[in-house]
Parts: sequence; structure tokens; C-alpha cells
Amino acid sequence: MTTDILYSFRRCPYAMRVRWALLICEIKVEIREIDLKNKPLDFLNKSKTKTVPILIKKNSEVIEESLEIILWAISESKKENTEVIYFPDNKKEDIFKIINENDNEFKYHLDRFKYATRYQNINKEFHFTEAIKFIEKWNKILSEDKYFFGDNPTIADWSIWPFVRQFKIACENQKKTNYLQTPIKKWLDSFENNKKFKSLMYKYELWAANSRKNYFPCN
Repeated sequence: MTTDILYSFRRCPYAMRVRWALLICEIKVEIREIDLKNKPLDFLNKSKTKTVPILIKKNSEVIEESLEIILWAISESKKENTEVIYFPDNKKEDIFKIINENDNEFKYHLDRFKYATRYQNINKEFHFTEAIKFIEKWNKILSEDKYFFGDNPTIADWSIWPFVRQFKIACENQKKTNYLQTPIKKWLDSFENNKKFKSLMYKYELWAANSRKNYFPCN
């Protein structure tokens, strides 16, 4: 295998944050966009978790966790000072803490607000209120700095903004108002309005075993 392979799903926030890391770190991979309701056998055979994203390295090693793929991208990047800028030593503990907060607490309430019909005996408004507490907490941080840890984004920002975007979309679909205050809205805009966003969300054809190879980024 001559190229690392990423199994992805375009709208999945875990896959989005991995693709964002690959864009920033300037790493090109073969991308395999899959249908989560009809997962290809090749993917199922390679993935223990059966969820995206997963990365198949050139040596056939499989990386299944999105954060681990991001850290792999940091380590593989040929850009100067990539780790110093995006994953600084003196911030690593705090970076992991806020990512964990997103992945295990905010995401729990986000899912039950956005996908309430998937769960039994769910109070959707309760989970909206609980999710907002994290939005307000992060907004306070972002009222003091442009990004979570200063003037430059770190992997914490990369890891969280796709979930805040998902929350924003859920709020719009459910006619919520005033759910994002100015600091966190400007923070989210800095990603959605970035020129790399178009590459991030490029729509690939679904992959099949006999498909031609597609690459990310596509240009």
C-alpha cells in the first residue's frame, strides 16, 4: 500500500475534525467515503468499532480513534513547527481536558437534543439546556481569546468546532434563537469561512471495492 487510507463520512463531526487536521498538516490520503447505513465489507473487516473515521496506514496499521488520527497527522506533518503551534507542550493537559469535555459531555446532550427520536423517554429541552451550558462556558473562554488557548487554534479548536456547528444546525432546524453569542459565533465563523472549508466538505462519490481511487484533499 503506497498511500494512507481514510474511511470517512462527509457530515460526521469526528471525520470532519480529522479531515481538518489533514488539511492543516498538509497530508494527502486516499479517501473512502462510505454510507453509514450500508457499510462496505472491506471497512467492516478492518474496523473494530465499525464507525468512522478510521485510518489505514501504509504499513496496514489501523488507527480507529479520531483524536489519535489527529495526533498522527501532527507527527507526520512536514510543515515547520506544526506540533509547537497546534499541540504545544505546556497546553497538552488542558487541550485533552476540553476535548474530553466535548466528546463525553457536550456530545451526550447534543445527540439527545438533535436526535431525540432515537432515544426513549427523552426530554429534548433538558438536553438543549444542558448543551447550552457548555456553549456558554466556551463562549466565556472565547470572549478573552480568539481561540481556546490564545491567538492560534490548537487541536482543541479543530476537535470541537464541528460539534458546535452541528449544534448550530440543530438549533436552526428546531427554530431556536440566540443560541450562539458573538465570541463563539466569530470563532465558528473562522472555520466555516476559511478557504479550506470547501475542500473539507467536498462531496465524494461513495466508495466501493471496484471504485476508482479518490484523494483528500482533492486538489
